[in-house]
Order: sequence, then C-alpha cells, then structure tokens
Amino acid sequence: MLLIALGSAGQALACGGFFCQNTPVNQVGERIVFQVNDDDTITSLIQIQYQGEADDFSWILPIPEAITADDLKVTEEGDQIFTDLHNLTDVQFINPPLPECAQTVVRSMAMEDSAESAEVEVFASGEVGPFGFDVIGSTDPDALTTWLRDNDYRVDPSMEPLINVYVEDQFAFIAMRLLDGQDTDSITPIEITYPGTRAMIPLRLTAVAALDDMPVFAWIFAEDQVVPTNFEHMEIATEEITFNSFGGNNYVPLVQQRADALGGRAFITEFAGPATSLDIEINQYLRDAAIDHPYLTRLTTYISPDEMTVDPVFAVETGRQDVSNVRDASNLTGLYDCEREQPSEAGLFGEPAVTDAIEPRDPATNEVAATTPPERSSGGRGNRPLFALIGVGVLGGLAFTSYRAGQASKN
Repeated sequence: MLLIALGSAGQALACGGFFCQNTPVNQVGERIVFQVNDDDTITSLIQIQYQGEADDFSWILPIPEAITADDLKVTEEGDQIFTDLHNLTDVQFINPPLPECAQTVVRSMAMEDSAESAEVEVFASGEVGPFGFDVIGSTDPDALTTWLRDNDYRVDPSMEPLINVYVEDQFAFIAMRLLDGQDTDSITPIEITYPGTRAMIPLRLTAVAALDDMPVFAWIFAEDQVVPTNFEHMEIATEEITFNSFGGNNYVPLVQQRADALGGRAFITEFAGPATSLDIEINQYLRDAAIDHPYLTRLTTYISPDEMTVDPVFAVETGRQDVSNVRDASNLTGLYDCEREQPSEAGLFGEPAVTDAIEPRDPATNEVAATTPPERSSGGRGNRPLFALIGVGVLGGLAFTSYRAGQASKN
C-alpha cells in the first residue's frame, strides 16, 4: 500500500514518499508536468511507476483542499507524454571537431469498499481510468490513521507524524486503488487539478529512500518562463563541458557537482521557450496544454537524500531570455578530455580512470596551499568523477502540491 505525501521531516519505510505494505515502488527519477492555470489552480500530471501485485497497490496523496471527481483525470497515453517531453527537451550536443589526440583513443578501442469512521469524511468517490478513488479528510489524525489501518494501509508509528502534519494543516487526501480486474500494467499517469498559484515539489519525504543523485524533472506550462524561488538557478556554460573520444561528455556530472556545491538546492533550466517552438504536434496533450499555457520550462536537478531538506517552489518570472536545449560546440576547440589539463582516459561509456588530484599551490611561493574542505552535511558524497555512466534507478515516490502566498509555513 502506498502513500505519497507532501514534504515533511517525518520518517517512513524505505519507499520514498510512499507508505508501503510489502512491495516497493521503483522509479527512475521523478517526473511531473505542471500547468499554472489562470484561475488560481495548478494541474499536475504525475507518473506513477510501480512493481508488485495489483492487490497491494494503493495510493494516498495529501492535497491543500478537497476536490471533486471532476478534478481527477486519467490521460490517454499518459506515459507517452513523458516520453515525448523528454525527447523534445533533452539537452542535445553538437560536438566540437575531433582532435588527433581523441582519434588516437578511438582507434585504440574496438481499491476495495471501506468502512468509514465517524470522524473521517468522504468528500467524493468514484472511478477514473483503472482506479477507484475516495477523497477523504478528518480533523482527527488518529481517526485518519485508524481509517487507513482499517482499510489495509500499513501505517507504522514512524509514519504517524506525517499524517498528523497534514491533518493539522487541514489537508484532504486522495486515496486510490486499482479496480477489480485491473493489473499493474493498467497503471497510468494521473492528472489532478487543485487550488494554488505556484508549483512546488516536496522533496523532504522523498529523502527517506532516495538514492544519491536522484534526477528530478519538472516541465511547467505557464504564461512565461518559470524559475525556482527558493533554490539556486544554476547555469553550465558549453565551454565548461568536457567531451570524450566516443561522443560522450560530462554534462550530467557537471550539473550534479554544481548542485552539490550549492547544497543540493539548485535547478538548471534545460529548455525555456514558446511551447510551439517544439514539435508538440506529435502529442495531443501537449498541443492542448500549449493553448492556454504558451510557454514551457524544463527544470532539472540531481539531488541526494541528505540534501532534500527544502521543498523547491517555482514561479513565473517575465523578461528572461529563452533557453535552447541544443548545446552547439561545433566552433569550439580544446574541450576534449585529451586536450584538458587533466586528461581522463575515459572508456567507451565514459567511465573515468582513477587519477590523483592535482594539489593547489600558492602562486607566490609555489608551495602546496593549505585547503579546508567545504562543510558537508552528514552523508555527503565528496568528489564525483568527471565522467559517469548515465543510468539511474531509485526507490522513491514524489509528492507535489501547490504553494500559495502566505502559506509557506505549511509546507
């Protein structure tokens, strides 16, 4: 059984933001599409990735206010939406000309019905796609916990503070299960519309079971470009990227390192521009989203559990320059690893050879300079290789809600 919850300092089982019965949720990163609507609501499309028995699947999501059945929707070909968004906005590279030193390296390689407690109110019930759902709420966290346990949700004592936080803040909850006859192959992204004016990704709960450098991808359709308001907005210049002999590069490790240097509190904009500048005609959902939300921003970070201490909030900021997802280095030189001051003997997939770090020296005396390592929170990872095989699998679940002015203390 699963519970996705908003960010909290509480702890849960090793299922990220999910409350689990006996089967973990396996997610390769976190992927959400936000639409910032002009009626003070947020529409979010969330990809749910689950491995386990259909009877074990349940999903509970705290939301700022109770919603109706009309606010829930299963979008046809929901997984394809995320695939198309990745294909359209992934960072692309036009590599520099291959130098002789790099050519040498190349040549060397060849839901059941539930009994209600009097203290738990059911605001709405119904079916949407393969799911049955209830929208519930209570002023008594103990009653809500009892309701969950009575309905076969596993709620350990360590989970109770998470429920208490949202009940005390007068949140409602969406509870979802697979309908009889549906299997886990039927699970599809769910679209939810709820009150709010700013998108927020509560990462604190995800820290319970996330792995190091978990990728987080957020696509936000709005009137203009969207930026993080409480996280750094980092940038990576194309000249900073090192290419290897086989067409790979260290862009992702650079983003990871830059975010890590900022304590994990940083996003990079990998695309920002009119949605119609992309080939959105390939997908009906994207075409429809662009009608009322003409501008699309893709924000990405890689974040580890010890860094998930603050929930990122995003807001529209007008007047910013568009950001292309194409990095053109075709007219640049000196960017290959064999041309750099510290060449990396990278293999076919970019794995680095282990090399000794160059000690910094005082320019005045040529003596080895004394250095003080940067402060790190417990669980810090230290230095990362310049090249890495990109492939991330994490246990984790992502929750989301909206951020409204004057309510930051609730999140």
